[in-house]
Amino acid sequence: MTYEDLIKELCDVIKESETNSISIYENLENIDSLLEEMAIPAHGLKRIHDLISNSFGLLQHQDLHRQKIERVVNHVCERNNIDASNFNFASSAKYISGDDSKEIVSDDELEALIKSMQG
Repeated sequence: MTYEDLIKELCDVIKESETNSISIYENLENIDSLLEEMAIPAHGLKRIHDLISNSFGLLQHQDLHRQKIERVVNHVCERNNIDASNFNFASSAKYISGDDSKEIVSDDELEALIKSMQG
């Protein structure tokens, strides 16, 4: 597998993830709106709102993972002189708000990850 093939596959995953996230977000917003129209007891409504809120949190967590994949793709492009614009892909931040310093991937760690995928 070439780097270009790897990048294309990762970009496909990112695009699908973005599309699914938008749909999930819109569905949760619609559910939340519908709940306002229903006669549901307060304790039941609170439980449903808590579940919706937790789902939004999971979407944010998933988005952080998507952004980490974007960083790997950009790193591979940069290290291998691959024109990232061929993949209709935006540049990504080196640091994502909310990242725990223990989870930030250094350039050396990215390189090791990429090498391990080649074997």
